[in-house]
Amino acid sequence: MAACGPNPKAPVKVMALIPDESGAFQTTAVELTTVSNIVSLKGDVVTMVGGTRVVIDPTDPLQQLNGGIAMMTDEQRYEVIVKEKGGDVRAHLVDKSGTLWPADFHTWNMVTTYYNFERSYAYFNDIYDGVDPKELRPLRVHYWSQVELNSPPLTDNTLYLSFIKSFVVAPFKTEQMIPLSMNIGVIGHETAHRVFNFKALSDEGIHPALGSWTLDAFNLLKSLDEGLADFHGFSVTCAEPAGCRPNFLAISLSDSRTVGFRDVARTDACMDEPLRTAFRNFTQQQWVTAPEMYKVGNLIAASLYQAGNRLGKLGILQKALIKAYDDESPTTPGLRQLITKNLNTPAKFTPEAVVDAIAAHVTDPELNKQVCQEFSVRMQLRCASWPCAPDGVDLMPHCPSTARRDATICQTLPQP
Repeated sequence: MAACGPNPKAPVKVMALIPDESGAFQTTAVELTTVSNIVSLKGDVVTMVGGTRVVIDPTDPLQQLNGGIAMMTDEQRYEVIVKEKGGDVRAHLVDKSGTLWPADFHTWNMVTTYYNFERSYAYFNDIYDGVDPKELRPLRVHYWSQVELNSPPLTDNTLYLSFIKSFVVAPFKTEQMIPLSMNIGVIGHETAHRVFNFKALSDEGIHPALGSWTLDAFNLLKSLDEGLADFHGFSVTCAEPAGCRPNFLAISLSDSRTVGFRDVARTDACMDEPLRTAFRNFTQQQWVTAPEMYKVGNLIAASLYQAGNRLGKLGILQKALIKAYDDESPTTPGLRQLITKNLNTPAKFTPEAVVDAIAAHVTDPELNKQVCQEFSVRMQLRCASWPCAPDGVDLMPHCPSTARRDATICQTLPQP
């Protein structure tokens, strides 16, 4: 049964900047299949808004009303955080024999960004596997927005802000490579944050766990979100002419170190002792501003990539992963259920519990074993079966014992 989707529309043929088979960005004719108004770039999947100003300010009295922004409804929070609501964008296009050509840089950028969101939606529509991804319609995109998050305005960034249920494309300043919103891997990554927020974090603008959890439980939750987003960001690239790009950030970021430890195809990704120490001890503020958050996320992304790619079963894994986000079954609860159940017992939100929730939804036996093995080795998980686990408790009942034995890490790691 196919998922429901946007109402069919006549495709609009328009030029965008898209990487070709060699990876070089070229002016390319594409079809936008969900757009209703090509000038204001509004459609069933994407609604662009221009001229907005987004501000998080702890001294703002409006943001302290009703117990603060964490206690507000979505509508109240949007009202007090989005200081300038903006309006329609306006694309400048020239019709050349039935194909619309952007007439200025911002139109090139907006059209390409719209295309990337549309393609990201198509990817998730596919891996939702018959379930309508209605929470992804429409995706509200604040274009060229002034964003101040307890700091000077952001630049050189594109991100999803769950507290206003919106994506923002910030102005460029120092980066001279491919703009982030023109990078389909980045847009896939940000769309994945929306999916995780809706499915695993109960569509909360500010989830209670992000306010109350500390140390490794908080750090794991943030890294899980980032790692899964990197895996999906890579996956979205695979349907494009340039093919799969595990290091999709390389075309946009000049920082080679960041690009290196965010590459989902890293074969050397592993939880070393300095990373483990940071993971267990960093405060919330330290973690969200440190590269370690993304490094632990990379262990998750690399485990998934290596398992799916090695067996040629990435598509199966992508669909299984989405099912693992939210599952009410008492025998195979999903990540949402794991988070909700342990809201007041964060010590039980462990890497082993997270991996088991994912493994429970990988029903292909060969792939299940490979997923368990990759996670066990790269994240250096505690042994999942007696006598290694404390009190003989099976920490990962949905991982086959052969995968546990293959990892052989229980013999070398001290038990906490």
